[in-house]
Amino acid sequence: MILATNATVAIQCPRCGQLEFQALSLFALAGRERIRLACDCGAPILDLASSDRRQFNISYQCAFCGENHYLRVNRKVIWGKEVLPLICPEMESSVGFIGPKQKVAQACQEREKSIGELAAELGYEEEFENPEVMLKILDHLHRLAKEGELGCRCGNKQLSFELLPDRIELYCEYCEALGIIHADNADNIQAVEGMTSLYLEENKTWQINRPVRGQHFAKTKEEEHI
Repeated sequence: MILATNATVAIQCPRCGQLEFQALSLFALAGRERIRLACDCGAPILDLASSDRRQFNISYQCAFCGENHYLRVNRKVIWGKEVLPLICPEMESSVGFIGPKQKVAQACQEREKSIGELAAELGYEEEFENPEVMLKILDHLHRLAKEGELGCRCGNKQLSFELLPDRIELYCEYCEALGIIHADNADNIQAVEGMTSLYLEENKTWQINRPVRGQHFAKTKEEEHI
């Protein structure tokens, strides 16, 4: 009989939105009753506690609804052959998984959605003046973030954003830089989709896709070849 002692946790961080992968070893509980996992950005993402190494309490903060969710499972559910989905009851969707590394990676690939798809799923489309434009711009920002090309000149690469009916406001919590991306008509799309990187200007407000200011900190595809 082979006893599995290693599992992989993949969970979406409620603070920065990134999908965080971490190893979870049964031996890490030796001499203690609790393991606390945190994202690279510092946000707590999952707690695992047990007093007898047989039954485990799992607590995780949900990136979808912002609430803490709880599970009580036995050891074989965590360190077994199948994937344990970490569900948001409100959305009826998985915010992460625990299980064998290969199966967790496959499950994440199947569930990965763009920010635009997630916004549509959450019902935000009804709040936008032009849903098609808004979702296309959100998808492009999501791609830039995954490629590490979205951030602030102060060094922060974990920008926060607020969705408003006619625009997206990107802001840096470190230096209070603000970037406004208008999304109320089709003309707004081309300027954003032409960017291969986007960095806010430290301590300043920037109208990103309106001709009020030049795009000093956004690199376009044409500029990459100059």
